[in-house]
Amino acid sequence: MTDAVAEAASGGFVFPAFYSFAPSFTRQPVAATRTKQEALWADLIRDYCRHHNIFWLDVASAASSALFVNNAIQRRVAAVDVVHFLDALVARGDGAWDEARSRCLVFWKRPEAWGDLIYQWIEASGNTGSVMTVFELRLSESTRDEPFHNLDLELMLRALSALETAGKAAVFTGERSDSLGVKFL
Repeated sequence: MTDAVAEAASGGFVFPAFYSFAPSFTRQPVAATRTKQEALWADLIRDYCRHHNIFWLDVASAASSALFVNNAIQRRVAAVDVVHFLDALVARGDGAWDEARSRCLVFWKRPEAWGDLIYQWIEASGNTGSVMTVFELRLSESTRDEPFHNLDLELMLRALSALETAGKAAVFTGERSDSLGVKFL
């Protein structure tokens, strides 16, 4: 597979140089090399997910995706190493596992950064002091052109929690996660 074909297969995403280096697909035994490898894979995972607007990586399906399989050099990351590299991503604060550790929520933008974007929109749209539902923030016409429109629910809740911690919002419960209310302070 040529670089152009690989790029087209990955939706225009350009993989970094290490992705074409066969040893990158096997966990390295030397600690210093492995640490660098973990950082490279964590960056790649984050950047790939940002490019494709992916929030959740399912370990089983990700292990056979273009992210972890390079057909051009006939290499793939073993499923156990996919988990290892996702662990590295989580350890540095760029992701979080679900309870079963079968899916990883990738923070290609940290919850605090999403919270900042939401609060900037709240201030710019004159909604300071108002109450909104999580549904309104995520899916309403008024947020259609905002980067947080259609944000993953779990990530939206984390962003709102960060705003709450910063004293910029108060979150109160509803019957469902999407019907939670938020008062912006």
